[in-house]
Amino acid sequence: MKQLKRVLTAAFVILDIILITGGYDEHSKMYRWIGHPLANVMTDIAHIIGGVNGIGWAIIIITAILRLILLPFFLNQQVNTTINQIKMQTLKPEIDKLQALTRKAGTTQEQQQASMAMMSLYRENDVSVIGGISFLTMAMQLPIFSGLYSAILHAPALKGAEFLGFNLGKPQIVFAIAAGIIYLIQAWLAMQHMPEEQKKTSAMMMFISPIMIFVFAMIASGAIGLYFVVGGLFALIQTLIQHYQRPGLEKRVGREFKIKKTADDLMQESSKAKNTVTSTDGDQKTLQSSETKNKKQRNVGKQKR
Repeated sequence: MKQLKRVLTAAFVILDIILITGGYDEHSKMYRWIGHPLANVMTDIAHIIGGVNGIGWAIIIITAILRLILLPFFLNQQVNTTINQIKMQTLKPEIDKLQALTRKAGTTQEQQQASMAMMSLYRENDVSVIGGISFLTMAMQLPIFSGLYSAILHAPALKGAEFLGFNLGKPQIVFAIAAGIIYLIQAWLAMQHMPEEQKKTSAMMMFISPIMIFVFAMIASGAIGLYFVVGGLFALIQTLIQHYQRPGLEKRVGREFKIKKTADDLMQESSKAKNTVTSTDGDQKTLQSSETKNKKQRNVGKQKR
């Protein structure tokens, strides 16, 4: 299973590189391979719905369908990320000990010893340094959402189209404000379970995304703004699910997660290994010195003869 996951991740990463490096215009691989077929599906949905608002509803429907397809992958990644965060919080006292030892280290060797113990702490206790992030999920979503973006950007049916009285071909401040507010609420909710010290460092980064989305929606077409609104609603739903899942996951980790090796255990093991190496080096030097002495004695004996 792990091997299959690695192969799929590598395949999607290669596909992402091929698609992204080609740009997003009407002649790009992104639009020809993914965007154009999605634009055709969107146009067919608009014709089925009919009416002046057909294309707007088509954008909402196709965005919702793609989000729902990927939702199980996102939720699985959220569970893994949350469990990893809870484990990290449980390990925090041990991490703090090793960080203190790293700061107090008087020599490079002592710093390396503490750093190696830190890596072992994560590995021995089955905690991911990258936070439980799934690169496969990240690699999968990029061509899908980028392709949908290019479809909405270049779909011929969007020319002159309207939705609820808003021109989808021109920037619409209402959609920009709605998208910004939705992503702002989602960012605020995502921060609720963070430790206080992490909130201070993450607050700026968490709130940059809503601001960027608002600014981009302000200068992009109303169709792109509508796409951001629908995408933001699904992102908010995912974060709400994570919010209500967390208490249960905390109980689960509390039952199942036990610290296998502490910072003190790992530092003792590191010291023992260091002493063993030093002792071995000393024995080798003693042996080499003895051999050199014996050779000299033999050479003196030969010269006397």
